[in-house]
Amino acid sequence: MAKFDGIISQELLTVEEKPDEVVLIFRDNRYLFVRLIDGKLVTESLPE
Repeated sequence: MAKFDGIISQELLTVEEKPDEVVLIFRDNRYLFVRLIDGKLVTESLPE
């Protein structure tokens, strides 16, 4: 899962919960968005 290499061992600072979405905010301004779309979990990390 190479797309998550940037957040491995990074400190988790904040978790934001929204309807159908959870945003994990890590040190170094890295974000991981976890969304529920059509019944499936979809992830996006910024920066990649």
